Amino acid sequence: MSGWKSFSKNNSRRKKRQQRRRFLKLLQSVKVWQLSLILLIFVMLAAIFLRLNNIGMIDRRIDLIEADKTGEISQIKEAALSLQNYVVRHMNTATGRVALQTLYDQEMEAALAAAKPPEISEELYNIAQDECRPVLRTGNVESWMDCIAEKSGIEYFDSDQIRTILPDAFYIEFISPVLSFDAAGITVIICFLIGFIIIFRIISVLILRIILKIRYKIDE
Repeated sequence: MSGWKSFSKNNSRRKKRQQRRRFLKLLQSVKVWQLSLILLIFVMLAAIFLRLNNIGMIDRRIDLIEADKTGEISQIKEAALSLQNYVVRHMNTATGRVALQTLYDQEMEAALAAAKPPEISEELYNIAQDECRPVLRTGNVESWMDCIAEKSGIEYFDSDQIRTILPDAFYIEFISPVLSFDAAGITVIICFLIGFIIIFRIISVLILRIILKIRYKIDE
């Protein structure tokens, strides 16, 4: 009876060892270089799709900048909405800070116009305004007001009429998702899956080889 148990036990070990070897052969049949080649192809595709996403964002960001130059609120809103809808659906499309410079200039001009003395010459005021326009890029209402006052000889402005203009209110910025389910996102997911399979295949083969060597020594 003990002989039969020993035979049965050895037979069971042999079958398990054969199963491991078959699984090892199956893993080894999937060549790492083949998987690596497939991974390289999908990495290149992902790079292309990510670049196309970024180009699509740049085109829409340019449309927004051009719409801002018109000074038309409706066109700016339409372009901003188009940019936002595109960014939230595509990865690698973060816009960075987009300045609505024309809107900002208009608000600055309106604020200063409301504060200027009524007796000032419009011609002299307009000349001073044009000469001081670069200040709009870096200053606020007060700094532009000081520049125009110096250029046109205005002794005072009605400070009660000056509206505070916040430059940060004239920037638009949209953040893209980490992963999107478009062509770029799908190829990125596939890249990660193939990379995981390659790592799993290498580790599994090494572990099985170690197990088979240990088992083989034990059986001996």
